[in-house]
Amino acid sequence: MVRFEELQELWQNQPAPAVKAEEAVSLAHAFRRYGRRQDLINGSKAVALVLQLGYLIVRMHGHPIQLAGGLIADVCVVCFLVYEWRNQRAIARLDFAAPSWDFLRSAIRRLLAQRNPFCTRQGYALVAGSWVGITMMLAGRWTGANTARLAIQEATIAGLLALLLPVSDWLREKRWNLECRPLVERLNSLLENNREHFV
Repeated sequence: MVRFEELQELWQNQPAPAVKAEEAVSLAHAFRRYGRRQDLINGSKAVALVLQLGYLIVRMHGHPIQLAGGLIADVCVVCFLVYEWRNQRAIARLDFAAPSWDFLRSAIRRLLAQRNPFCTRQGYALVAGSWVGITMMLAGRWTGANTARLAIQEATIAGLLALLLPVSDWLREKRWNLECRPLVERLNSLLENNREHFV
């Protein structure tokens, strides 16, 4: 068992903080700005989703299968929005008072994960749930003799999604470069400039 004196000596011999107070405050402000920007963007998405949901209910109230499909698709989108928003808020609230090597590397990993959040279980669940919901909306509209028409519409939706995916990826990359890349560069610089404190 380690004696108290040894623990006290280890504690007293710890190196000085690797990050100056001004740098920690500056980083905290930068991450709070990032959080405010994400709140604004995600709040706009939430408003658009509520409006779309209202339109869906008004437009499809007489078609239960279509309405159920639309609700399934919307619930998947809401779940993913909440998941992504929570991750972004957690990043924005990181405490830079006494960062360590693991803390800074973890912050960098979290920011890099924002580059493509769809490559996660939650992202795949969103796509699958949305696909099921859209299929139910179409199936509720075209049944029986119109099976061929349903298949054509499914293929059209798949083609549109395939065309929109590169555009979506391009927009997300642009947004990531604007919002996250400067933060990642600052954290990497902090790690490089204070390597001796973290070894």
